[in-house]
Amino acid sequence: MNPKQQQLQAQRIKTTTMTVVSSLLQSLLIGLFAWTGSTTWQVALGFFVLSGGSTSLFLLAVHRGWNLRFQDRWLLWAQLMANYVIQLIFIVAAPKLWMIFLASSLVSFNYAMLGFTSRQFHWTWLGFGASTALALWIGRDRFGYPELNNVNVVLLWLFFFLAVRRLALIGMQFSTLRAELSQRNKQLTLSLARIQELASHDDLTGAFNRRHFMELLLDERERSHRTRQPYSVALFDLDHFKTINDRFGHGGGDAVLRDFCTLVQAHMRVTDRFARWGGEEFVLLMPVTTPVESASLAVERIRSAVASHDWSCTSGLPSDLRVTVSAGVATCVPGESVEALVARADAALYQAKDAGRNCFVMAS
Repeated sequence: MNPKQQQLQAQRIKTTTMTVVSSLLQSLLIGLFAWTGSTTWQVALGFFVLSGGSTSLFLLAVHRGWNLRFQDRWLLWAQLMANYVIQLIFIVAAPKLWMIFLASSLVSFNYAMLGFTSRQFHWTWLGFGASTALALWIGRDRFGYPELNNVNVVLLWLFFFLAVRRLALIGMQFSTLRAELSQRNKQLTLSLARIQELASHDDLTGAFNRRHFMELLLDERERSHRTRQPYSVALFDLDHFKTINDRFGHGGGDAVLRDFCTLVQAHMRVTDRFARWGGEEFVLLMPVTTPVESASLAVERIRSAVASHDWSCTSGLPSDLRVTVSAGVATCVPGESVEALVARADAALYQAKDAGRNCFVMAS
């Protein structure tokens, strides 16, 4: 078993042990009532054998792992039915103690509700009502109450005192289940957040991935169409990146890619969106590229920061390493598709490479 299954099995053993203890305490109480003459010793012994024996068998089954063969690994239904039938039998067999056995069956019913579905609860509730009504009808002419002497009053108090303890333990189990459910919900929330991050971000650089960037680009196109405000796209390519990989290995190349993304995110506007396009190519979405903060100024700021960056500070690479970037920039025109806009930026990028790299070109 894995650690989670072992933890659940340990909880099952603990819960089943509680039923054995409750059965023994009730058997002791019935024995004390037999001592006062409220019932016979045969009834007390019979209850001890049936109740104590059945709960001990369930505990043995859980200890040996036999319960794992069944769909109901808590054996809730089997334990409920066994205990309930025993309580019904002794409502009739010990009519002076009918109230005690009826109350015990109610406590057992509450315990079993820990694992009930709404459908199971509905049918069990109906079965509880029908079977107890039948037992009470059969024994109606012989029902009575223990003689209200001092000892019997104490015993009645002791029974209800122990019943309250069993109910409190059931409440504790409900609290434990709620706490576990809350913890699982927190873990699920974290897992979903991680899944969403992986679905929208590049694992190496932490920038948006290409698929998510296209979603952002389509949203920006719709916004631009409504507001009549232009937006721009810049495609970046790290110059001679293969040389960096050949010289420092893929570990060094990955360090350069990560630091490049950090530089871009530090120098772009808070409204801009940055993504890894593929390999050493990256793309920047710049909404509302007004004349005051034009696309060319934003891209030049990034190009200059990359060219002057000391790569030994963050990437652990030689201080003489010089990394540059080329870029192509395109601003949307009315009615243009996002694919056409990116294609114009890509064409401008190739013009920047042909012009000697470490520069950018604005698409016409």
